[in-house]
Amino acid sequence: MAKYKDVVLIFIITCLYHTMNQMFVPTLPLYITGLGGSESVVGAIVGILSLGAIAAKVFFGRMSTRTSNLLVLRIGLVIATCVLLLYHPFWGFGFLALVRVIQSIGLAGFLTGSQGMLSEYTGPNNRGTFFGVFAAMMGLGMTAGPVLGSFLAERFSYSVLFWGATLVVGLAMVCSFLIKGRPSSLDPGMGRKYQPHSPWKNPNLLVVSGCMFLGAAYMGATSSMLALHAQAAGIANPGLFFGIFALIYTVSGAISGSLSDRFGRETMIIPGFVLLIAGLVVLSMLNGYVILVAAAVLCGVGFGLVNTVLMTMVPGYSKNAIDVSNDLAFFSNAFDLGVVLGSIGLSWIAAYSFTLFWLAVAAVNVLGLLLFLRHNPEKRQKIKAQG
Repeated sequence: MAKYKDVVLIFIITCLYHTMNQMFVPTLPLYITGLGGSESVVGAIVGILSLGAIAAKVFFGRMSTRTSNLLVLRIGLVIATCVLLLYHPFWGFGFLALVRVIQSIGLAGFLTGSQGMLSEYTGPNNRGTFFGVFAAMMGLGMTAGPVLGSFLAERFSYSVLFWGATLVVGLAMVCSFLIKGRPSSLDPGMGRKYQPHSPWKNPNLLVVSGCMFLGAAYMGATSSMLALHAQAAGIANPGLFFGIFALIYTVSGAISGSLSDRFGRETMIIPGFVLLIAGLVVLSMLNGYVILVAAAVLCGVGFGLVNTVLMTMVPGYSKNAIDVSNDLAFFSNAFDLGVVLGSIGLSWIAAYSFTLFWLAVAAVNVLGLLLFLRHNPEKRQKIKAQG
């Protein structure tokens, strides 16, 4: 067990961080509208978390490569803990947006450091299994977070919500200082002088990241608009969607990783996109709890397959092992851009019609499926090997 102590701690940190992050999913949109914000303001403030993380992950990706993933993880969690104290005073939506930008730096450090560290402990034969468990820990956080966040905000106050979130991510920060970490894999003398290979010159990585960009629009859309749509449809507990989605995502992510090791990544991704698209189409017909639950199940299975397996593919397409952290940061940026697309980029449609909004997000995911079918890097490698 001592051999995997660091891995277990990474899984615990992942669960705690996503619990904190998801505490804001059903509550932040309602908090903003309660202060007078419109759908566009909700979309902007929700989406700015991912938008701000993009630039930070470029920096942290190189920092992980040149120093260590563990250092980046600790920096991200310290920032993520401290910034939540700034939620307590409300000094306007501009200040709230600034707080979200600072929070995005913590998000960038956490994602880059945790994914990079996990890649250090995996190989081609077990990577899917490890990343599947990693996805399951994300799912557990996404299961607990909305329920805990809604409970604290509704039963007590938003101030209690913010203190609760601080406590949860603070525990994750403490756990990061219990990790011993592995020695740097860089050759002697490389350090700051090493320049990672450009992800933009890696066609396979671009395809995988492009598919994630389009698939992640789902996350931005549901984070910003699901609670508002449910409220408009007379559903009193929109957090039910996020709880069911996260529970299904946990199981789907855990299983899909190991299955992709055995049967190939393509076997998981194509049905994943199909189910995710179906779930979004069902959401366009939202009128009660039956539709809400059906959509949550379909989206949970679909996104669990897509996100987990695409993330698992990244290390296999890096130019060398040293570049994995930087490539994972690039992939994570594609995810965050997709979140921005689903929240900020498409939120204006929701002001006219929630039905058209969900159909637009479904159409974006159709493009993701078509991109994978046309440029599947796994199939291209097989053809190249046979040729």
